[in-house]
Amino acid sequence: MFTKRYWLLFSGQSLANLGDVFYVVAVVSAVYVSTESAFYTGVVPILFVAAQTISGLMAPLLFRRVTLAGALIASQALKTVLLGLFALFLAYASALDQQLGTGKLILVFFFVFANAFLDGWATPARNALVPSLVPRDGLVRANGLMATSDQTLQFAGWAAGGLLVALLGYADVLWGTFFAYVVATIAVWPLGKRRGKQAVESGRNDTETMDNAPTGADQDKAPQSWTTGWRLIRNRRPLRLLVQMEVLEGLSGAVWMAAILLPYVHTVLGQGEEWWGYINAAYMLGSVAGGAVVLAVADRIRSRLLTAVLAGTLFSGMITLLFGVSSWTWSALVLSFALGPFYQLQQVAKQTMIQEESPADSLPLVLSAKGTLDSVTFGLSVLIMGGVADLAGVRAVYILAFALLGISAVVGMALRRNGQLSARAETK
Repeated sequence: MFTKRYWLLFSGQSLANLGDVFYVVAVVSAVYVSTESAFYTGVVPILFVAAQTISGLMAPLLFRRVTLAGALIASQALKTVLLGLFALFLAYASALDQQLGTGKLILVFFFVFANAFLDGWATPARNALVPSLVPRDGLVRANGLMATSDQTLQFAGWAAGGLLVALLGYADVLWGTFFAYVVATIAVWPLGKRRGKQAVESGRNDTETMDNAPTGADQDKAPQSWTTGWRLIRNRRPLRLLVQMEVLEGLSGAVWMAAILLPYVHTVLGQGEEWWGYINAAYMLGSVAGGAVVLAVADRIRSRLLTAVLAGTLFSGMITLLFGVSSWTWSALVLSFALGPFYQLQQVAKQTMIQEESPADSLPLVLSAKGTLDSVTFGLSVLIMGGVADLAGVRAVYILAFALLGISAVVGMALRRNGQLSARAETK
């Protein structure tokens, strides 16, 4: 069903994602070992969010000037070069004194910021490329396969990354990540070649094939600008409602972060830190299983995208509520595992709907705008949920998350009630 070009994208991005996990584990380890400071270590994820937010805002300017494949290749190639320089720098610093002084630490943070900034191009470019590389009836399966790969590699990467850092040290793990980036760059490089007659492989005509067509105003389409994606989200009711759902769900997302889960494990379950690891592992395994289920029933989901979104959102909310009010340790594991499939179901279906509801030439601009909102929403979620936990207790956080997911489901119902879905999204 899928073309060679899709498999190149899939394999390259899978390897890059695995490298990204190892990179984060190694950097966090390097900063903590050198500074023994929780504050400096906490700066790393903040830099990731800030850099990807800025990158998402600037991505439309890039997409107007280069192809989607070109943006993806440039991102991966520059990240590879940057990581090679970073690995050399840390090896040099380690050989001298095993510590990172203030000046060296600032340089480390610069590398972290730059890498995350470049990564901000890759996600919208990847997700915008997928519809042009597969037949329309294979879009759910293609998105599901990408999502399953992401979750599987996240699970394996975090588990293996910590072990590798403990056994080999962060410097060797960074070098391993560098070589993974090199292979990932080689894998996606052919996507930059002109397709020519190969465009028909995906079952679409040339005007529908966007991976090598510039996405800017030089096309024979409506002029585009930096604000095009934002305006489409604002003016197209289906897109606006879908993004509103994403924002509401994003605001609830921090309940699964360490800052909330650890107090939950201690105060509600009465367990030690190891149960935090068990709960995370159960969720990741559930997400992998959920991705496999989505792939198995992709054809059914294809004709019921909105139903899948609503069902996934509602059940995610119910599971979140039960998780928060339960005090039984084993139920926490079961519920954490059960959350994974429903989260995957609604995410894959929603991603497909956004792809189909967006004009093909403006899809990367819509996704970059959405990515920026996702990053900002995540930061707000951490602040809001942390404040609620301090003021009202950790259980209240999960009740609030349930309420947000319930509101999200109500917003989704407006799509069906008002018949807002396009003919493409209703195709069976």
